[in-house]
Formats: sequence, structure tokens, C-alpha cells
Amino acid sequence: MLRITLFLTLMMSTFFASANVTVYAASSLTNVMDDIVYAYQRQTGNKIRVSYAGSSSLARQIANGAPADIYLSANTKWMDYLLNQGQIEPGTNRDLLKNSLVLVASKSTPKVDSWQWFIQQKDLRLSMADPRHVPAGIYGKQSLENQKRWESVSHRIASGNNVRSALLFVERDEAPLGIVYKTDALSSKGVTIVEEFPNETHDPIIYPVAIVKDKSSQEVLDFYHYLLSKKATDQFMKYGFTPFK
Repeated sequence: MLRITLFLTLMMSTFFASANVTVYAASSLTNVMDDIVYAYQRQTGNKIRVSYAGSSSLARQIANGAPADIYLSANTKWMDYLLNQGQIEPGTNRDLLKNSLVLVASKSTPKVDSWQWFIQQKDLRLSMADPRHVPAGIYGKQSLENQKRWESVSHRIASGNNVRSALLFVERDEAPLGIVYKTDALSSKGVTIVEEFPNETHDPIIYPVAIVKDKSSQEVLDFYHYLLSKKATDQFMKYGFTPFK
């Protein structure tokens, strides 16, 4: 496992070498970050590269020396992990965004009481990010447990390594239902939202941002502050995120 991690780190170091700033961001930020990066590069000429994956995977890569300058997590747990590892530049950890969790259905799933229909279909699976490690899956499991639903589906989980792969299972009709962030559901044409999970049934979904230890070059600081700016905030809101106050 260590050899694989070191190999991936070396490969990513080579890939990102030509960028002014390298950002490691949670998969659920893919669409909005692509737009933000495009606008920023046109404005400044600085080259930004973004690596998208589950927050847990990215945090572990950073802890093992991967070439990230900025880390954008989908929950505070993995940011705290890097803080405890001494991998975050002091004073740069900021809560940036909030999100919510929804149950989505594929286009062929019956829309009348989809959950009860699903429970009765014993051979079908529920798509969600890995509930052991990935924030979206952790939040999803918390909500299902608090709603007394987890026991009926825990043995029927189609687990994705990030929330985007969980969404893809439903878009492809490989799973009739899935649990994803509301922002992902809103950006997809292949699913419909069945219900939004009450916020009180899971931990607050907070996206923190920080600069990685010893990476505070002027280019990194400029993009970091751009992510905190009104221009970026407007883009985040356009995709359904709520700015953290």
C-alpha cells in the first residue's frame, strides 16, 4: 500500500509541476471549481490545477507528501486530521461552505413513495459514498440511523469511493436510489430528488479550506483569497452551496 501511495504521489508531482497552484478538492466541488478556475485563469493568467477525489483520500495523500498547495474538504474531520498531522499552514483554516443531503432516484425508479418501493425490492442496492471514510457516506449513514432506516439497507449498499461515483451509479440506472449532496443532484440531468434529509439528522455539512504547510507563495495566497472573495462566493451559490457565515 505504501509503495502504491508513493508511486501515485510521484506521478501527481510530475503532472502538477507546470501549475502555479495545485488544489486538492472534494469531488462534490468539481463543477463549481472548474468554473471558478476557468474565470480566475482568464483574469490572472496563473495556471491552477485541481485534483478531485474523496476528502479522506486527498487528506491521506497530502499527509504522505502529495504536491497540494490548497486543500478543500467536504467535512471538518479530514481537515482536523491534517491539522493534527501538522500539514496545514497556521491561520489559514477557514469554514467556507455548507451543503445538504438528498435522496435521489434514477429516471426509471417509481416516483410514488420510492423509499418504500425500494425496501420491498430485496435484490436492489442503495448507492452512496463509502460510509466508513467518505464524508457524504458518513453523513448519509448518520441520517439513515437517526431516521431508523439504516438496518433495512445496511447490507444493500453500493459503495462509491466518492460522492460523484455514487451519483453516477444512479444516473446509469445501476442503482434505483442514491444518497448524494444536494448540489450534485441539482447539477445532474439523470436523477430526480426524492427528498431532502433533515439537517438535524446528521452532522453539519461544512467545507473548510486551508493552505498546506509551507505552501504560502504569493500565487497560492492570491488564489486562496480569491476562493474567499465575493466573485467565488457568487459561483458557489449558483451551484447550490451556502456560504458559511
